[in-house]
Amino acid sequence: MPQSVKELTKERQLVLLCSRGVLKEEHIEEIKTIMDGNLDWKEILYQGITHRTLNIMYYHLKNLRLTGKIEEEVLKAMKTQSKVYAIRNKSYFEEIKVIFDKLNENGIRLAILKGNFLASKVYPSVETRTFNDLDFLIDVRDGDKIVKILEDLGYIQGEVNENGDIIPSTRKQKMLQQLASNELQECLKKTDNPFTPMFQVDLNFDVLWKGNCPCKIDTPELLERAIEVDIDGARTLILDYEDFLIQLACHLYKEAALLHWISDLRDLKIYKFADILMFVEKFSDKINWDKLVSFSKRVGCESIVYYAFYYVNLMYGQVIPESVMKAIEPESKEYLDEYGIENEKPSKWQFDFFTRMFETSRVLDVSEEMLSNTKRFWDTKEQSG
Repeated sequence: MPQSVKELTKERQLVLLCSRGVLKEEHIEEIKTIMDGNLDWKEILYQGITHRTLNIMYYHLKNLRLTGKIEEEVLKAMKTQSKVYAIRNKSYFEEIKVIFDKLNENGIRLAILKGNFLASKVYPSVETRTFNDLDFLIDVRDGDKIVKILEDLGYIQGEVNENGDIIPSTRKQKMLQQLASNELQECLKKTDNPFTPMFQVDLNFDVLWKGNCPCKIDTPELLERAIEVDIDGARTLILDYEDFLIQLACHLYKEAALLHWISDLRDLKIYKFADILMFVEKFSDKINWDKLVSFSKRVGCESIVYYAFYYVNLMYGQVIPESVMKAIEPESKEYLDEYGIENEKPSKWQFDFFTRMFETSRVLDVSEEMLSNTKRFWDTKEQSG
């Protein structure tokens, strides 16, 4: 079982190398050496798609003038997806401006999370960070006002059926969603854009999760110190640099260790680790590490942050300063290989980290008994309609 990047296959090493935002000379030489050999492009294409890194791989290989070494049909897929996401992401940025113009008119303060900001300001090109929705962090007390503003803009709070139609959620479904998760029922709006047939807005009121969560982070506190940023002409807010990084880490840990994400094979995705890498590289002169450590300890999320930072360093080298790692290092590191954290007693993976990341068969190691509890909620929510 591979314990380091160098022990991975050449195909998987290439996928990881090309998930970086900035390529140093040593990375470029490694990529060129790998590209000189025979490669399984089927494997590279699959891993690039499932880990949402295909576009940034194409970006780098194009800039390095190595696309002539890519299998022809794979190259076509890379080009097509990159063009689609360039159009798709820009349409979302236009929608962000429409939404924030209304929010600002009404004096409502909320922050943009994750990919929407990263694609615009952190990744090397707009299409290289894919995302499927708009993620906002809101004060739950403003929830009704925000939903009303979105409804006035044509959104419907509901779900999409098999025919692609938006079905408004019942009051019970909305209540169940809020009680069992960290977000309100999503808001949806159809469009005439073939590359963005529907806008989806996720309204998160907590950066953590419901059920057996060891810490509490106060959302109003995060929003109070949020900073203003321009995204393609839209006057928006993001969490300050330390809070943004902590949120990325909490989000990564939540989806890596909760059964709902594991069962859907959405747990260990490279782009989530690359987000942290690129954010740190981009804002290394602005991140106050002492402030990050102090806040993490105050709210009790240092082990969660350590989890994300530990694996980012494993994948990309010393990204997070050693002093920070020591400051938040937990007494026991057994939890780094545990999952099912929403249960009273989590389970331990039988596979190493890189096997879990690249092999879809990892889900077969998850017991049906472990999955039954999380499945029960989603069945109840569906039946409540």
